[in-house]
Amino acid sequence: MTREDLINIAKNAKKNAFVNWTEYKVGAALLASSGTVYIGTNVDEPAIPGLSNCAERVAIQNALSHGERSFEAIAIVGSKNDDCDNTLIPCGVCLQYILDICNNVDIITYIEGEIVSKKVKEFLEFPYEFNK
Repeated sequence: MTREDLINIAKNAKKNAFVNWTEYKVGAALLASSGTVYIGTNVDEPAIPGLSNCAERVAIQNALSHGERSFEAIAIVGSKNDDCDNTLIPCGVCLQYILDICNNVDIITYIEGEIVSKKVKEFLEFPYEFNK
């Protein structure tokens, strides 16, 4: 599966975002090592914003709920309209979540209008890593 394929799946997922509060739609497509793609969208919770959830975490939780434990890549897109923002990277919470659960995935997104692929540690200069 190409980076563009995953981006297109994330774009389709973005259409289902539940964003009555922020109006900012995000879609994510997570490729498991099995070849299955799991999608996620952001979900706004206007009454208690802390209960909102990001598309990246929803996609990861979707995959985990289906028994997946090994992942290749996650594509992320977002905007307030049908286009995609020129630069969108996961928030700090999602970066930490990715680091903790699927730390070797390629994060595919738009940066300065170009599709790029980076590892989580390229976004988190000093990540928190819990020593078990």
